[in-house]
Amino acid sequence: MLDRTIFIHLPAYRDPELIPTIKDALANAKFPDRIRFGICRQYNPEDGFDDLSEFDEDPRFKVKEMLYTQAKGLAYARAVINDELLEDEDFVLQLDSHHRFTENWDTTLIDWYDELVESGYNPIIGGYLPMYNPFNDPDGRVQEPWISDAACFYPFGTIFIRPTGVKDWQNLTKPYPARFLSGHFAFGSNKWAKDIKHDPNIFFAGEEINLTVRSFTHGYDLFHPHRVVIWHATMREERSNMLVWDDMSRRGDSTWWEGNESARSRIRQLLGVEDRILDLGDYDLGTKRSLRDYEKYAGIHFKKRAFQQYTKDNNFAPNPYPYESEEDWEESFIPSFYYLVNVERSMLPGDDYESILVSFDDEDGIGIHQTYISDQRLTEFLEKGKSIHYEEMFLTEKIPSRVVYWAIGKESGWAERVEINLCNE
Repeated sequence: MLDRTIFIHLPAYRDPELIPTIKDALANAKFPDRIRFGICRQYNPEDGFDDLSEFDEDPRFKVKEMLYTQAKGLAYARAVINDELLEDEDFVLQLDSHHRFTENWDTTLIDWYDELVESGYNPIIGGYLPMYNPFNDPDGRVQEPWISDAACFYPFGTIFIRPTGVKDWQNLTKPYPARFLSGHFAFGSNKWAKDIKHDPNIFFAGEEINLTVRSFTHGYDLFHPHRVVIWHATMREERSNMLVWDDMSRRGDSTWWEGNESARSRIRQLLGVEDRILDLGDYDLGTKRSLRDYEKYAGIHFKKRAFQQYTKDNNFAPNPYPYESEEDWEESFIPSFYYLVNVERSMLPGDDYESILVSFDDEDGIGIHQTYISDQRLTEFLEKGKSIHYEEMFLTEKIPSRVVYWAIGKESGWAERVEINLCNE
């Protein structure tokens, strides 16, 4: 291993999992003496659970501390770590502050990286990690690797990326090409971290697609791990009412909301969707590959807010290119549709429903996409008056003009019906 060091990049905001994450990383590293930590600790003195004083004399730790009231978002904290704490370590492992590690995770990652380099790649290994549950650990750990799925485009132009299972992962023998990186797991060279600086103007939303397209256009090759090497806590119960937007909202500070809106504008410019003549400076695309190169690789069309079916089927990148012309390629995309469903009890007041139809129809009343609600959501809707609230997303050549909420009674059959004209929303 040639004594190569790994810099663990840890932004932490009032996180009870920070100390357990550090200790688990060291306990499971084959060479803990080669691990370095760069931590941006955003803390409330009243918490007490994230005190790093036990590591004060440990030369492996570099810490930037600030009061939680001084926090300016996730990307800002990441920028502080990369710009002020990263030095000449060989590798960077970008994480959050709530993780668990497999035995010898450090040598595993380096071995995978070396093998990819030997195969001619300039690799970044990253993506969504399988989950662990801080309240049920280690029993609650997911034992299968995950792949990042392009769920849909949000109305404001960024992509909703979510994890899902990997097809036939047991038969994979090495990391495989990825479409997306994740903010909470990315492993690469020191040069990658210094090339792909974190844009401190991004509060939270859009961090991952920003990191992805900039890494790709700077000439880095994206890979997902084929085996579980680290776990990530996706639950937020252990940090209930301690997240940055919770604290800011209580203080009447709109920075988090305004920051997200500003970030979305920067992301849209980065993706070529709009031009507001923003100077992205060091946080712009690279010159080794173009944005169009990424779109062809990933099967994504940013201006159209559309995906190829191959991408939606979650087949491994790169997407095939059997097209005879750019026009043929342009026509291969299916637009992404997103809608935030919200069915209030007052809208459907009956008490004997066996299901509720949520239908997206065209202007002639023909259904484009339909969902029947008959699970726990319906039970809570009827018994507790809880609204049915979820994100509906699908690909469609024809954009719906209305959404219909139609109750189906156990005795009465088709019952109350509510129709909402989407053109007016």
